[in-house]
Amino acid sequence: MNKVFFKTDQNHPQIKAYKEAVEKGLSSHHVLPRDGEWIVKRAGSSRASGVFPTQSLAISHGREVSKNSNSELYIHGQDGRIREVING
Repeated sequence: MNKVFFKTDQNHPQIKAYKEAVEKGLSSHHVLPRDGEWIVKRAGSSRASGVFPTQSLAISHGREVSKNSNSELYIHGQDGRIREVING
Protein backbone atom coordinates (compact mmCIF):
# COMPACT_ATOMS: atom_id res chain seq x y z
CA MET A 1 0.00 0.00 0.00
CA ASN A 2 1.41 3.37 -1.00
CA LYS A 3 1.13 6.20 1.49
CA VAL A 4 0.29 9.61 0.11
CA PHE A 5 1.28 12.69 2.04
CA PHE A 6 -0.40 15.99 1.26
CA LYS A 7 1.14 19.39 1.62
CA THR A 8 -0.80 21.56 4.03
CA ASP A 9 -0.62 25.13 5.19
CA GLN A 10 0.75 24.73 8.73
CA ASN A 11 -0.59 28.20 9.63
CA HIS A 12 -4.17 27.37 8.64
CA PRO A 13 -6.51 27.75 11.66
CA GLN A 14 -7.92 24.23 11.25
CA ILE A 15 -4.45 22.68 11.14
CA LYS A 16 -3.46 24.62 14.26
CA ALA A 17 -6.65 23.53 16.06
CA TYR A 18 -6.01 19.91 15.10
CA LYS A 19 -2.43 20.02 16.40
CA GLU A 20 -3.57 21.62 19.67
CA ALA A 21 -6.24 18.94 20.12
CA VAL A 22 -3.71 16.15 19.56
CA GLU A 23 -1.28 17.74 22.03
CA LYS A 24 -4.04 17.94 24.65
CA GLY A 25 -4.94 14.29 24.07
CA LEU A 26 -8.37 15.05 22.68
CA SER A 27 -9.73 12.52 20.24
CA SER A 28 -10.83 13.27 16.73
CA HIS A 29 -12.10 11.29 13.76
CA HIS A 30 -11.38 11.92 10.10
CA VAL A 31 -13.18 11.25 6.83
CA LEU A 32 -10.40 10.56 4.34
CA PRO A 33 -10.10 9.43 0.70
CA ARG A 34 -8.33 6.10 0.15
CA ASP A 35 -7.99 4.14 -3.10
CA GLY A 36 -11.24 5.44 -4.62
CA GLU A 37 -13.20 4.92 -1.41
CA TRP A 38 -13.77 6.94 1.75
CA ILE A 39 -12.73 5.89 5.23
CA VAL A 40 -13.51 7.04 8.75
CA LYS A 41 -10.50 6.82 11.00
CA ARG A 42 -9.72 7.89 14.55
CA ALA A 43 -6.64 10.13 14.77
CA GLY A 44 -3.60 8.05 15.64
CA SER A 45 -5.25 4.75 14.75
CA SER A 46 -3.73 2.47 12.14
CA ARG A 47 -7.11 1.01 11.14
CA ALA A 48 -10.23 2.56 9.70
CA SER A 49 -13.48 2.22 11.63
CA GLY A 50 -15.38 2.11 8.34
CA VAL A 51 -14.89 2.02 4.57
CA PHE A 52 -17.55 3.53 2.29
CA PRO A 53 -18.10 3.95 -1.46
CA THR A 54 -19.10 7.64 -1.11
CA GLN A 55 -18.00 10.56 1.01
CA SER A 56 -21.56 11.27 2.14
CA LEU A 57 -21.93 7.76 3.62
CA ALA A 58 -18.57 8.15 5.36
CA ILE A 59 -19.63 11.53 6.77
CA SER A 60 -22.87 10.04 8.12
CA HIS A 61 -20.92 7.29 9.87
CA GLY A 62 -18.29 9.76 11.08
CA ARG A 63 -20.94 12.05 12.57
CA GLU A 64 -22.38 9.17 14.56
CA VAL A 65 -18.97 7.97 15.77
CA SER A 66 -17.79 11.44 16.74
CA LYS A 67 -21.09 12.20 18.48
CA ASN A 68 -20.87 8.99 20.53
CA SER A 69 -17.26 9.69 21.54
CA ASN A 70 -17.76 13.46 21.96
CA SER A 71 -14.95 14.21 19.52
CA GLU A 72 -14.45 16.45 16.51
CA LEU A 73 -14.95 15.17 12.98
CA TYR A 74 -12.51 16.43 10.35
CA ILE A 75 -13.79 16.07 6.80
CA HIS A 76 -11.06 16.00 4.17
CA GLY A 77 -11.54 16.67 0.48
CA GLN A 78 -10.36 14.45 -2.37
CA ASP A 79 -7.01 16.29 -2.24
CA GLY A 80 -6.57 15.39 1.45
CA ARG A 81 -6.98 18.92 2.77
CA ILE A 82 -9.37 19.58 5.65
CA ARG A 83 -12.48 21.23 4.27
CA GLU A 84 -14.77 21.16 7.31
CA VAL A 85 -14.69 20.47 11.04
CA ILE A 86 -17.78 19.31 12.93
CA ASN A 87 -17.85 19.35 16.73
CA GLY A 88 -19.18 16.13 18.28
